[in-house]
Amino acid sequence: MRQCRHDSRPPERMTPGPAPQDPAFDAVIIGGGAAGALVAIRLLMRDGPAPRIAIVEPDALLARGAAYSTDGPEHLLNVVASRMSAIAEEPDHFVRFLTHDRPEADAATLADAFAPRRDYGRYLRHTLDSLPARDALVHLRDRAVDVERNDDGHNVHLASGARLRAAHVVLAIGNAPRPLPGHLRHEGMRLAEAWDYDAVRGIAPDADVCILGSGLSMVDAALSLAQAGHRGRIRVLSRHGLMPLPHTRTGSQHGDGVADLLPLGVRARWRRLRQRIDEVVAAGEPWQWSFDRLRHHGEALWRSLDDGERRRFLRHAVRYWDIHRHRIAPQVAAMLERLQASGQLDVIAGRLRSITAAPEGGSCVHHRPRHGARDHMLHADWIINATGVETNIDLRPGELLQALRERGLIIPGPQGIGIATTGIGHAIDRRGRPDPRLMALGAMRIGDLWESIAIPELRVQARQIAGFILGE
Repeated sequence: MRQCRHDSRPPERMTPGPAPQDPAFDAVIIGGGAAGALVAIRLLMRDGPAPRIAIVEPDALLARGAAYSTDGPEHLLNVVASRMSAIAEEPDHFVRFLTHDRPEADAATLADAFAPRRDYGRYLRHTLDSLPARDALVHLRDRAVDVERNDDGHNVHLASGARLRAAHVVLAIGNAPRPLPGHLRHEGMRLAEAWDYDAVRGIAPDADVCILGSGLSMVDAALSLAQAGHRGRIRVLSRHGLMPLPHTRTGSQHGDGVADLLPLGVRARWRRLRQRIDEVVAAGEPWQWSFDRLRHHGEALWRSLDDGERRRFLRHAVRYWDIHRHRIAPQVAAMLERLQASGQLDVIAGRLRSITAAPEGGSCVHHRPRHGARDHMLHADWIINATGVETNIDLRPGELLQALRERGLIIPGPQGIGIATTGIGHAIDRRGRPDPRLMALGAMRIGDLWESIAIPELRVQARQIAGFILGE
């Protein structure tokens, strides 16, 4: 297996390679964010002749996607560096990259640090570009708009009109933000998406802002505003008013099994989990470690629920799960606490009713507080949409998934989340048959696996897909 070295730094490839004269590939990867980059890395790490690979990605830089496209130092990883290696067999791979980047820093300190997300994007690009077989990869700065089966694989149609022949196609389509519904918009609304970091930083410093949603996207938006020196009020509105909780010191991720949880429904599981946590906290262990130990069992916990219990989880428990399971760096939590203590940041638990134009300009945000009996209104100069990711493939923007649906190559996954897959990620068509040449990973598999979008899960999925393509 070829090694990924950190002792030399090739310049980042800012532009895609030239369009191929022979558009036939062993694998076409649709999506060039972290998931797509991880698949390419695994395909090019093997010894022997390198497979011909194309990544179809409009961005000039690979391995950015939504998570790693930020250039702000305030946006940190939500996991310590020692757990973010792109290569599962080399747990210190990312830490070695950081050590080479910052030779004055102590490796042990870096291992327990929450690195800037921009550094992780650079790391993935460096890992890919440093492979000896890197030239076997072509980056096409284009969009895939359709895929059709042929006798020996698939044809991938691009927005430019080009067509690629692929022995295998990998859907490495990352997260897409959930758009603000049209009925909530009004003429003249000043609206920014939480993932549009430049737009958020460009909001006037004295403007009053209302952020819709209180999850990780909200955290990003609040940090962008604070970094830009924002002085106006920041009000966060979400149904439960719950923000992500902080990490604590690093502990073991191995220990508790889940055999006692698997037979239980959602309510009984929460009660049993609380009992577990009460016991370990009484023994002096942080509650966070209990959730860290559950991550290895996420798929088993999800798949052991029947459809009714999954619906119950999504309706009543998912927000409580998310704030405990998907936590933020302690220094990020401290920044949010300071903003709250100063009175600048206010978190409101309530249901959004409507947004109307304010006579004096801006928007009137009408909401009913949680457990309240009447509607309230707040004024905002700007609205930031941080309502999370769109998991329903029929509601996601873009032509590709709709084209695949119309051809019957994919169907929605369990609970309408992502697409239906089996095995290592083979897409299931409308006849219920897995396609051995069309695979998916990451966000497209949430409905099947639940835990599917973090790097520890993505790197395993990428290795499995690459192994299948290479016949290993």
